[in-house]
Amino acid sequence: MEGHGITNIQRGDEFLRSHENQTPVNVRIVDEKDCVICHGIFLNLEKYSEMCIQESSSFEFSTFLVGSVFPPEDIECEKEFQSLFGEQGESIKKEFNREFGKFLSARIQKEVSFKDPEVTFLLNTKYDSVTIQVKSVFIGGIYRKYRRDIPQTRWIHKTGNGESIESIIGSKLADLTGCTNYYLHGAGREDVDVRMLGNGREFVIEAERPRRRKIDPYLMEEMVNSSQNGVKIEKLAFSDISEVRRIKDEKYSKTYHVKVGCNEPIDCEKLENSIKGMIGKVIYQRTPLRVSGSRSDLVRKRTVLDMILDTCNESSGELEVTAESGTYIKELIHGDNGRTVPSLSSVYGSDLRVIELDVVRINRSDE
Repeated sequence: MEGHGITNIQRGDEFLRSHENQTPVNVRIVDEKDCVICHGIFLNLEKYSEMCIQESSSFEFSTFLVGSVFPPEDIECEKEFQSLFGEQGESIKKEFNREFGKFLSARIQKEVSFKDPEVTFLLNTKYDSVTIQVKSVFIGGIYRKYRRDIPQTRWIHKTGNGESIESIIGSKLADLTGCTNYYLHGAGREDVDVRMLGNGREFVIEAERPRRRKIDPYLMEEMVNSSQNGVKIEKLAFSDISEVRRIKDEKYSKTYHVKVGCNEPIDCEKLENSIKGMIGKVIYQRTPLRVSGSRSDLVRKRTVLDMILDTCNESSGELEVTAESGTYIKELIHGDNGRTVPSLSSVYGSDLRVIELDVVRINRSDE
């Protein structure tokens, strides 16, 4: 903590000179390799830099940070030593990270970043080993789903061929980045049998431990869209973890196209009047039976913002429904054995079922 613009070695020399008569008898200057705290570690910066270069040789990056782990006994020795002089002094860990960071930066011609490094080197000085942490690559965009047989992510209702929106997009990201894994973060999700149409759903796809970072999002877009897997993406751009948090917190209302049926001939006039009676209704939805195994058993209050009957005949009716974010639309129609109150079925007076369901618009405020 003494002086500015000088090294710790210069500070130490000045401190010992100015406190010559106060220095404990068991403190003396020794050769650097014989120091009981650092054991000459600063003589090995070239060796550690070679270890870092070797470990990171297959990764593309432009910024980095250095971290370190020192043996507990050395840290304790340092504390005992500093206590002899009023517990002042910079820790060896902080000094090593700074000095080796400067050394490595000059060696590999890359910049140190304290805020958002693409690669972090963690050196264990006891075992002379180095591990690296690699920042994920995030790509954000919009997806549309034109199929009724694939889930959004890989772990939900795994289909026979294992396809999902996540795998269709992520496999192309893996081809471009050489990542070890990938994860899709969506602004909500639709059911396996529901299409996502209209203006599409926002998403961020994350490449874990990527070997290549400087990829072309437009090329990735072309690769996914030309694969003809029933998923289209657009507006791709580099993103970050803050964008993941933002889209996860979105609470936009959604508009759906719903085709409904009934076990008896539909009374179109009665259905239309029932639909009009649902507009503006506050409904209470207990967690649906179909997802009760994976979600908390809660009662949620939601509002039906609009409901329009587009077409109707004895066998089916087609509706446009706009509801608050988080509304279970299938249950809004059939009532889920009384777990959604009121439902269109309860107002109509007969059991209605959902034949087809599509998301046709996410009512984002900026669109």
